Amino acid sequence: MFRGLYMAASAMVTEVKRVDVLANNIANADTNGYKGDRVVTGPFREVLISRINDDTPHSIYARTGGLTAETEGDRIRVETRGRFLVIETPRGRSYATEAALTVNDEGYLVTTNGNYVLGENGRIRVGGPEQLYIDQGGSVYSYGNPVGRLRMFTAPGVIGTVNGGSVLNEVVTSFMQGSMKETNRPLDLAIKGDGYFCVRVDGREKYTRDGSFVIDSEGYLSTAEGYRVVGDMGDIYIGDEEIDIRTNGEIYSGDLFWDRLKLVTFDRPKELRKVGDNLYEAREYSSYRYGIEGEVLQGFLETSNINAVKEMVNMISAFRTYEANQRVVMAYDEIMGKAVNEVGRV
Repeated sequence: MFRGLYMAASAMVTEVKRVDVLANNIANADTNGYKGDRVVTGPFREVLISRINDDTPHSIYARTGGLTAETEGDRIRVETRGRFLVIETPRGRSYATEAALTVNDEGYLVTTNGNYVLGENGRIRVGGPEQLYIDQGGSVYSYGNPVGRLRMFTAPGVIGTVNGGSVLNEVVTSFMQGSMKETNRPLDLAIKGDGYFCVRVDGREKYTRDGSFVIDSEGYLSTAEGYRVVGDMGDIYIGDEEIDIRTNGEIYSGDLFWDRLKLVTFDRPKELRKVGDNLYEAREYSSYRYGIEGEVLQGFLETSNINAVKEMVNMISAFRTYEANQRVVMAYDEIMGKAVNEVGRV
């Protein structure tokens, strides 16, 4: 009975976070270059459940085993018979009787959710998805060579698995480009395509898509918050000059080359981390290259990629989901109250 209570309560916690994220998106719908966040949810890890006082001989479980493996494109769907695959998740070990397996960028055998499938000696490294084969005994082969054996678990009394409902996995940023808004202001810049402007914050480089720049009190090109824009030669001094910025980021004053905006493109934008003021910072393992796959537009600004109406609809849906789970919790509370106060008297 308590299982349903836990699942409803965990769903309420998840919806609270979803509402927070949606509210922040709506508040930044008019922020230039803002990228909306999304809540990604998933189940708690599957844990084994067992019968109490099960006297089934262990020899019966020992005879149960084997699996079927069927290739589906670049993945293999595995289904066990009476045993459980052991899966390593960020929240601990989980168990499953079936799973769709693939190979991650590091060459390890994982589920389609990115969780590691464990073998008898830990994680199984196969190298690549090509020529991957799993036999009925759980042995894993790559290019005909054995690379490991799936760990399959069972024990007397185990009758299945159970999880505690949905849980917040992560908050991810959608880097879909916003619309281009023409302003005809010379210091308004937008990147059409992938890439970021570089700005200097406390001596370190940060990155932004917001190109609503100004000239600070010392004559340097900067953001509205006072962070200086970085060029190939360092901070970009403009002074009283009238500038023309080409689509490749080169800055001219008349026919005189002035500097070039430092523009970078990240191979995996999702590795960027928001740090406030519409800025991002790169993680230590992030890789990027100089230049952009697109062009710089002078006199334009990129709007946010938020659809305020859609976000409001999603927020209403989140509120309703929260209220539905709240009613489930209240119903369980009433049932437990009756169990204690009425059934207990009988």
